[in-house]
Amino acid sequence: MAVSIGLMSEVTVHVGGHVTLLFSVNSKQLLARNQGSKGAGFCLEDGVESTVRILKQGEDRVSVRTMDGELFVEGNELYIELLKSFRNVFKIQSPVEIDVKLELPISQGFGMSAAGLLATSLALGELFDRGDEGQLARLAHRIERNISGGLGDILGLWAGGCELRTIPGSPPIPGQAVGFSADAPALLVWDPDGKKHTSSYINDADWQVKISNAGESAVERLKKYNWDSSIWNMLLDEADKFAMQSGLLEEVERANLFSTVIENTDESLSPHLCMLGTSLIIVPTQLGQEPDYSEIAATLRGFGLGVRETRIQ
Repeated sequence: MAVSIGLMSEVTVHVGGHVTLLFSVNSKQLLARNQGSKGAGFCLEDGVESTVRILKQGEDRVSVRTMDGELFVEGNELYIELLKSFRNVFKIQSPVEIDVKLELPISQGFGMSAAGLLATSLALGELFDRGDEGQLARLAHRIERNISGGLGDILGLWAGGCELRTIPGSPPIPGQAVGFSADAPALLVWDPDGKKHTSSYINDADWQVKISNAGESAVERLKKYNWDSSIWNMLLDEADKFAMQSGLLEEVERANLFSTVIENTDESLSPHLCMLGTSLIIVPTQLGQEPDYSEIAATLRGFGLGVRETRIQ
């Protein structure tokens, strides 16, 4: 889930992103730890690197940089809120500097807020020797829910690999999820002009009903089987069913992106919408295959689309 490098007064933690293929909305519970989603998805190798360090004096400093290296000032508030909560829970006074580097685009269904929050929470915990991984993950989940930035991304990251979330909520409890290592190459594709914040769907009553009905049905079917590599093709089929039954594939921007990619892939590759960006992930039709994505990546970049090769954990 995370890789850390610790020094006396500085810690760096990396957490991969997360792609949701199908999900339900469980956001009405009073406590944030009980909010979340059932669903299934992939944990990615590319994600967020967060470095935290203790300052000798002065005020806290936060900087967030996009995958292009540009400062993303709007992202600072997320980490300021996390730091406030960390201080409150663990009674820390020292001023802190937080440097966050995003490796994937925001608001495209790649779980950047969840990965960033989890990486930073884990880094702060190691820096100050406070909390265990469960406490720190719950803290990140709570902030994620406060901003409606995501539902089940942190629970998915907790399970790792190719994951199935069967009980919504924060990890390690009450949320429950299982995962297996897929170790598969993947190609992320997105429309740079198609960003949508998750809250525009999960806070909309009509979308909630359509999404949850489709997601709950998919999870009920999937959880009847052993959650291991043998489920791969069934999961991909269920992802496609969810995209259609939820109505999310009917949106023009997603439909156009999906059509463009389908027209440029062969049967050895399987594209699936990422929830909830204007984006998709291309994976091998069969686990164990190692396709060369270079040609399709070049073609899709030629259409003005964002493209990044990564791997599923």
